[in-house]
Amino acid sequence: MNAPSLSVARSDDDGKSASHVGTRMSADEFLAIQDDSAFYELIDGVVVVSPSPTPRHQQVLLDIILQVGNYLRDHPVGMLFPELDVHLGASESGRDVVYRPEAAFVRSERVADVVQPDQKISGAPDLVVEIVSRGSRRFDTETKKDDYQRFGVREYWLIDPDRDTMTFFRLRDGRYSSADTDRDRFTSEAIPGFTLDLARLRELFKPW
Repeated sequence: MNAPSLSVARSDDDGKSASHVGTRMSADEFLAIQDDSAFYELIDGVVVVSPSPTPRHQQVLLDIILQVGNYLRDHPVGMLFPELDVHLGASESGRDVVYRPEAAFVRSERVADVVQPDQKISGAPDLVVEIVSRGSRRFDTETKKDDYQRFGVREYWLIDPDRDTMTFFRLRDGRYSSADTDRDRFTSEAIPGFTLDLARLRELFKPW
């Protein structure tokens, strides 16, 4: 993958540039950044920042977390991690890639190998969820999708409330293909036995 344009970087809500944007660093340096309220990610070794999420974005995320979390409470097949740093590995150029997806799921048998309790996920989760925000559509649908595919994330849920779309990708022979759904439900392979209620999610896409 070519190094992404820094145009994906955004200013924070006060109109000031986040202090680390555009800086090239390793994953270890990135993960040592002190919290300054900016939403940083590391793409091909370069720090970028995304805009703050909208209320609708957060409501959609909350519903996904509740649906999956309630299922996992009764069926402990893995662990769900909202907004946690995920160090996927090194890009083709040898530089680190660290994303912070809305949610990442790791199956029980892989948790001990992939999840570092004091810091991050290191390696590919079984499932990643991204909710498209203003300014992030190309980033989520191209750059992140390509990286999640290349690093071996088995399932990628791409939720776009503004366009009323939900696309579910599954890894097949190293490539993503769109998974079939009916209008109201999606049955996950990454989370064994779980079905996502799409009708319930779609209600949150509507204007308040």
